[in-house]
Parts: sequence; structure tokens; C-alpha cells
Amino acid sequence: MAGQLVRIAAPLIVGAAAGIGAIIGASLARDRAQLREIEPPGRPLAFEGWWSSDASSSLAHAHPAVLMVDATSARVIDSWDRRRRARVEHPVVRRTPEWPREGVIVVDAATGDLLTVVSPAGPAGMPAA
Repeated sequence: MAGQLVRIAAPLIVGAAAGIGAIIGASLARDRAQLREIEPPGRPLAFEGWWSSDASSSLAHAHPAVLMVDATSARVIDSWDRRRRARVEHPVVRRTPEWPREGVIVVDAATGDLLTVVSPAGPAGMPAA
């Protein structure tokens, strides 16, 4: 009787332990991936701010990919995608009504929503991207 109980219980216990290990492993991998996504860029961006280096900002997590844009010409000056830790590939500028007429702005790469105005004076004297 005890032998039959061991034959039934042993695989169940091993399976439960394997399942718990898989859950813990996936949780640790997800935590490591989140730590990687908030690292600053290796090459400095044209403009620094919460979008590039402040890991504690909730905006950095809400808007992981941003574009730095000359509002006058809608030209992309620089970009950053925290998820990939690289520049945004093939950035598309989506002008929205809230954009100022001139200056350098930071916008969400996916929606074009205005996040901040970096320089209201315009692109004069900007560092080379």
C-alpha cells in the first residue's frame, strides 16, 4: 500500500517542484530584463533628461521610446528606445496640435504626444547628433 502511494505521490511532488522552479526562474528573468531596459545609452544623446538616464521616473517607463524633434521643421534630432537600449529604428514623426511652433521637443515615438520642451529657443547651437 505504501509503495503504491509513493509511486503516485513522487511524480506529483517532482512535477510541482519543477513548476515552482519554472515560475521563479521566469520571474527572475523578467526582473533582469526590466533592469536592462532602464540603462542609459552608451553614446550620449543630443539632449539628456529623464528619457535617457533617470531610471526612477515613471515617465521613462510610460514612454520607453522617445524622439527629440525640431518642432519648426519636424526633423528628428535624436531618439532613444529604452526597451532596446538603442536609437529608435526608422523614426516616424507624428505632429500633434499641442506641439509648439518652434524649439526642441521630446515626443513619444509611438504616438507623437508632446512630453517636454527641451529648448524653446529653437535648434541654434544644438550638438551634432
